[in-house]
Amino acid sequence: MLQSVNLDNSDPQAGKVPTVQIDVCFDVSDVDVLDADGKSVVSPERPDTGWIRYSVANYQWDSDPDGAWRVASSQDIEQTPCDA
Repeated sequence: MLQSVNLDNSDPQAGKVPTVQIDVCFDVSDVDVLDADGKSVVSPERPDTGWIRYSVANYQWDSDPDGAWRVASSQDIEQTPCDA
């Protein structure tokens, strides 16, 4: 879910570069990880769904406006569970 878009590239040296912020909902309710013996190694306390907010920035906007986008940060956020 798109949260914000800022294409200001006025001061790349100070970190003022084009940045997009998106919220991503994940659902791992059907995901399991098994050890060599076929036993689950997933913690029973693992949440099945959640949200992560990503900031994606382009520090090379002048030379590569399309291909230089990179994840600059991410953080878990509290929101109601996403639809499965």
